[in-house]
Amino acid sequence: MVLGAAAACLLLTPVSASAAECADAAPLRFESTGKISRSELGFTQGLEIRDGKLYESTGSIDGTSGVNVISLSGQVMRLVELGTKVFGEGLTILNDEIVQLTWQDHAVFVYDLAGNLLRRMTNPREGWGLANDGKQLIFSDGGPAIYFADPKTFAITRTVAIKSSRGEQIVGLNELELVGGKLYGNIFTTRLIVRLDPASGCIEAAADLSVLWNAMSDEERRRIDNGEYVLNGIAYDQKADLFYLTGKRWKTIFLGRFIGAR
Repeated sequence: MVLGAAAACLLLTPVSASAAECADAAPLRFESTGKISRSELGFTQGLEIRDGKLYESTGSIDGTSGVNVISLSGQVMRLVELGTKVFGEGLTILNDEIVQLTWQDHAVFVYDLAGNLLRRMTNPREGWGLANDGKQLIFSDGGPAIYFADPKTFAITRTVAIKSSRGEQIVGLNELELVGGKLYGNIFTTRLIVRLDPASGCIEAAADLSVLWNAMSDEERRRIDNGEYVLNGIAYDQKADLFYLTGKRWKTIFLGRFIGAR
């Protein structure tokens, strides 16, 4: 999605007092332990790590939609080229299959790890962030809920409202990653990453990622200061216990860990 879309930022929608079943969100802090400098930029919409390589879905802003493979040394290779007819969004890997959402095209593409198209599914909603729990796909559409979908048909099997301790529903949840049974997601156009319980929808913790801007060069900060190149991209390497964070058309991918509430 791009700026100007409906629900394009963090909004709080009041709901009934009885819905306030969540504890206050605990603070998280991201501690950066390293950086990757990319050989080519991408409008990052989804990020995943598999076998020592990053897989990236890109949208067609200042470039084209597709899927990239990025080595941990920063070399970018185009795996799938989709041009500008669709707008690439969230991405996840489940059972050796790459699943890629599109924004408003209602298309879901499934590839093998070599980038060959295996099948195409239909998403009845907008496509924003995408993750999986090992059995089902979990996606967002920018609204106040997450959705569970069948990985073979994309039929929606469950809907969970996202809410805060004040009983408010949160919209703008974007790029997603499931880690230790908890769902991490960017809040679109902000510098926030939240952690939520996918069973209850409660926001459990939140991190201000301004630290990433502070770690950039002056040149990179100036280059991404245009309102479009926002924080977006969360991947997690379970073996190394490392997160990889980046943004749209960012030169740098940051490695590190979240410190704080478990």
